[in-house]
Amino acid sequence: MVDLKQIAVAAAVAILFAVFIALLTELVYPQPNYNDFCEDIFNKARPFPLFPEPVDKCGYEYQNSSDYQQCINEGATPVFNYSSGCPIYESCSTCNKDFDQATKEYNRNVFLITGAIGVIAIFAGTLWGIEFLGTGLMFGGILLLFYATVRYFSDADKLLRVIIVLAELLIVVWIGYKKLYKKGGKKRKK
Repeated sequence: MVDLKQIAVAAAVAILFAVFIALLTELVYPQPNYNDFCEDIFNKARPFPLFPEPVDKCGYEYQNSSDYQQCINEGATPVFNYSSGCPIYESCSTCNKDFDQATKEYNRNVFLITGAIGVIAIFAGTLWGIEFLGTGLMFGGILLLFYATVRYFSDADKLLRVIIVLAELLIVVWIGYKKLYKKGGKKRKK
C-alpha cells in the first residue's frame, strides 16, 4: 500500500537535496561576474550622443580600417569615442569574449561537480535501507544530474551531448532494474 506521507517525504528529500547541492556549489564556487571582465569599458569613453550627426557628415572611415575589421572578425567589441557627434574607433575589447569563455568553463566544471554528486546520490539512494528516504535521495540525484546537464548542454559539442544523454539513460535504466525489477537480489515474480 502506498503511504502518502512517505511519498511527500521522498519528494521533499529529492527537491531539497538537489537545491541544496546547487546552492552549495554556487557558494563554494561562484559564477564569473561580468564586471570582473568588462570594467565598464562602454562608460569610459564619452557616451553616445543623444542626437548623432548625419551619416554623410561623419564619414565612418573607421569601418574600412584593418584594426576595426580584425576586431570584428575576432568576435570582439569595438570601442568608440565620439567627437562632434561622430564615432571614432578607439580600441578593441575582448572582455565579452573572455567572459563568455570563463562562463563556458564554469558551466563545464559545475556539470562535472554536480553531475558526480548526483551519480553518487543515485547509487547511495539505491543502497539506503529506508526505502522512501533512499528513493528521495535517488530522485534528488536524478534532479541534480538533470540540473548539471542543463547547465552544460548548450556548451557541449554534439557528440558529447549524445554521450551525456546516453550515460544518463543507462543510469536511469539501471535504477529501474535495481529498484523496481530486482529487489534484494531476487527477481520479482510476474
